[in-house]
Amino acid sequence: MRAAVYARVSTERQERQQTIDSQLATLRAWAEAEGHDLNDRHVFRDEGYSGSRLDRPGLDALRDAVRDREVEILAVLTPDRLARRYAYQVLLLEEFRRAGCAVGFLNRAISDDPGDQLLLQIQGAVAEYERALLSERFRRGKLQKARAGQFIGVHAPYGYRYLPRRDGAASQLLIDDTEAETVRMLYGWLVEERMTLRQILKRLNAGPWLPRCGRRPWAAGTVHHILSDPVYAGTAYANRYEYVAASRPHGGREPGYGGRGCRRLRPEEQWIPIAVPPLIDRMTAERAAAQLTRNAALASRNSKRHDYLLRCLLTCGGCGLAMFGTTRPTPGGERRYYRCGGKDCVRTGRAHPCPRACVDGEALERAVWGHIRDLLADPERLTAQFRHFAADVDRNASRKQGPERRLVARLEGLRRADDRLLDAYQAEVISLEELSERRRQLAGQRHAFEHELERQQDLRRQRARAQEVLADLTAFCERVRGRLDEASFTDKQAVLQLVVERVIVHESSLEIRHVIPLHSPPLGREGPAQADGRLRSDRVHLIADPALPALGATHGLGVVG
Repeated sequence: MRAAVYARVSTERQERQQTIDSQLATLRAWAEAEGHDLNDRHVFRDEGYSGSRLDRPGLDALRDAVRDREVEILAVLTPDRLARRYAYQVLLLEEFRRAGCAVGFLNRAISDDPGDQLLLQIQGAVAEYERALLSERFRRGKLQKARAGQFIGVHAPYGYRYLPRRDGAASQLLIDDTEAETVRMLYGWLVEERMTLRQILKRLNAGPWLPRCGRRPWAAGTVHHILSDPVYAGTAYANRYEYVAASRPHGGREPGYGGRGCRRLRPEEQWIPIAVPPLIDRMTAERAAAQLTRNAALASRNSKRHDYLLRCLLTCGGCGLAMFGTTRPTPGGERRYYRCGGKDCVRTGRAHPCPRACVDGEALERAVWGHIRDLLADPERLTAQFRHFAADVDRNASRKQGPERRLVARLEGLRRADDRLLDAYQAEVISLEELSERRRQLAGQRHAFEHELERQQDLRRQRARAQEVLADLTAFCERVRGRLDEASFTDKQAVLQLVVERVIVHESSLEIRHVIPLHSPPLGREGPAQADGRLRSDRVHLIADPALPALGATHGLGVVG
């Protein structure tokens, strides 16, 4: 049989001790003794990855190989090498079973016998308990070291070098003279010259100073952290942050370890102070904090003098970054523009600025508001699109070969056929090779029927959702239509923030993507608007409006259920 093996270690110390090599040696010996065909491509390993997570490169490659029917049997030393959580073990074993791949644990064979399944559950629970126990001990050990005055961590802040524990001496931070001089220089620019963060970044990137990575440009977050971290005044803090799940996704970035995506400051009384060699005096640190506060208050993003109708809604179609409002003096007064954030190379760190020119703010605001007002004032445009959408769904459903009941019956028939094959093999009517081949064919048919059943169920849900949306859409338009013509600036901004998801500014056109919040309260009523997300405008059914004379642009309206 075509075999695959999988081994995992979770720490760098285990890697150095080569425990993963001992696992692989045992697994290779098993494959040779059993007479299985083990290709080097099917030897999967994860070094330094925790078993409490599924996003491991070796495990992902193994799952792809099983999905593609490249292997017929998988060997792992113990269940906790496959996963540390019982729920993950069950998920992986079920996935491999559906693909027709047998799984064997060398230290203890696990079959479908109830006793073996109970043992697997107990082993998974014990492994999960051991990991939680080790994690808690590690956390409390770190706090105890911090209370004893030891620096916690292996990455020293910029300006210091980390000296690990050696010969009984505790780990500590030592001053790096070259980096420390740069830190003092940055504080001097901020305190003595009262420079802003942007001015500091421009001077840094123009001079000979390099960040620790050795590559320019300096990141704004790095410089701000240096200028605000209390460690440079002589006190580092442990237990300062706690890691929590992100309240909203940040771009396409994956969440951090354990699924927790962001950190949050703990109450100050929970911080543990650790004395370190200071780079600046306490007075300089206080003046730097005051100057940072003053810079933030004077920043243009906090200016209340000008307000922009499309704030936080515009995206540059050229570089994909956000656009922001700016006001420039003219001989006749002031004029509003919207400028792409990609033109600021200091902030973005790009080698070349975005070539997109500034957009006339008045024309852009007039175009977007006119489109949204016309759209909401004429609900027939939206209802017509949704009737068309519902008709498309019905047509797609009618093209299918059979209803859901027929697919369920076929799946039940495949299950009974699989049971008959097992009975025939146990009665020695068919061989193991014939059993494996016929079960592989059944698995392929089962996968196709399950996929078709999911599509049928999705179409049924779409039909029901389309009917619900169609019933509520006119009601939403009626709630806001009477207030559109005489709406104040605040009302216009509230409506746009409510229904517009994004406005993408292309070179000669506008693309307006929106969400219709069918259950939001009307203007003037208390309570925040909550969009249910059933009406969105992403990549479906673009409808062009007449060109805008001021911008030479067209509006794109898309609707998807």
